[in-house]
Amino acid sequence: MTTPTITLYPDTLPAKEQANPAFDTNVDNFMDWLTLTNGPELQAMITYTNDVADSVLATALAGDLPPLTGKAGDYIRANAAEDGGEFRTPAQVASDLASFLAPHKPFDVSGVTPSLDLATYNFFDQGTLTADTTVSFASVPANAKWQYSYVASADNLFDLSDAVYVKKSFNVTSKESTLRSVAFNNDGTTMFIVGTDSDTVFQYRLAIKFDVSTAIYSSKSFSVSSQETEPFDLAFNNDGTTMFIVGGASDTVFQYTLSIGFDVSTASYASKSFSVASQEIEPSCVVFNNDGTSMFIVGFVGDSVFQYTLSTGFDVSTASYSSKSFSVVSQESAPRSVAFNNDGTTMFIVGTDDPKVFQYTLSTGFDVSTASYASKSFSVSSQEPRPNGIAFNNNGTSMFIVGTDIDTVFQYALSTPYALTLPSVVGTPSTPDAGDRVTYTFVTKDSGTTVNLIAEDII
Repeated sequence: MTTPTITLYPDTLPAKEQANPAFDTNVDNFMDWLTLTNGPELQAMITYTNDVADSVLATALAGDLPPLTGKAGDYIRANAAEDGGEFRTPAQVASDLASFLAPHKPFDVSGVTPSLDLATYNFFDQGTLTADTTVSFASVPANAKWQYSYVASADNLFDLSDAVYVKKSFNVTSKESTLRSVAFNNDGTTMFIVGTDSDTVFQYRLAIKFDVSTAIYSSKSFSVSSQETEPFDLAFNNDGTTMFIVGGASDTVFQYTLSIGFDVSTASYASKSFSVASQEIEPSCVVFNNDGTSMFIVGFVGDSVFQYTLSTGFDVSTASYSSKSFSVVSQESAPRSVAFNNDGTTMFIVGTDDPKVFQYTLSTGFDVSTASYASKSFSVSSQEPRPNGIAFNNNGTSMFIVGTDIDTVFQYALSTPYALTLPSVVGTPSTPDAGDRVTYTFVTKDSGTTVNLIAEDII
């Protein structure tokens, strides 16, 4: 690390006369340097430095200091006897600080049964959970405050192997009686639906992210009937400032601009479109890769996923057919919707011929010419006999299905984050999603007989 600048005064002055201005300037430089550092050690470093400053002022300056000649770049502190001053090199100061900060820095713990030694540390970092984990507290002081942090994780993300209906749903018939598609904003607090009865995109607010049972209509909507009278699907760019509609009346992808991201009440037609009729005359779904340079269309006439290249990301006016496609007719002869996992190596198809979700593997992400059936499927017929749309939450732990028979958004769990079991504490931890960084803060005033969970940070 870069050390702060030491300001020296002429070494011909008596030691005490050198020390006062030199010390004041050096402490100022040192504190300025401290404020530029990052991390949880900052407060401890400042406290340490202030303690040193108080000690030096009270003791070192009471006697003569060693000459400053040849000490450029060094630091000054009270000596061990506290009857004068001494110099410390940057390496020595770094070592001193490291020793002082050790108990205040995160201590890494691992395994499925970590024991947190509170006699030595007060901040523990588990990292990413790899299995169900049980935490215990050891050597708890009479009065203590400590933190434990971990990253929630799960297996079988974006995988149908463990899919199950979680008995959460939301009916939209008050707005749309022929439901075709569902989409979400990035954090799952806003949901959008479109269908062929009203030809309108409707917007809903979710009180709990990606929990459709908490949906409430936001009184926001946008009609696309001037461009498409049979809208089958909608999609957004990454920040929600561009929306796309595809349907069966025009066989075209239409592009819209939203002046406020993910707020359809601010939408307007961008006068940009792209016809896919040369490949599919009944397009029912449009999807993009992460940067918008690849677009995918599926429909129930061609029974295939068709791939297009966009020379400008998320600008359909720059689209051209990539001459890449993948037929799903061996599993579904009337495909209605397609979705991908985050890196494009897993693809899902749902349709109305066989009310199942089918899973595929792509050896090259977002390249449908490399797709193959993964021999995995999941039936949704008990909830929706004619599924038309599919969507996922960000990390692939939740799946959503919509269709035209029930006109309802149904929610499924694909994977549950590994369980974390804490010792008996006063307070109930929340259930995080996979990928969340969770930090708990605990306190006790009776050596751990009663432990209170006083804070929970989830990011």
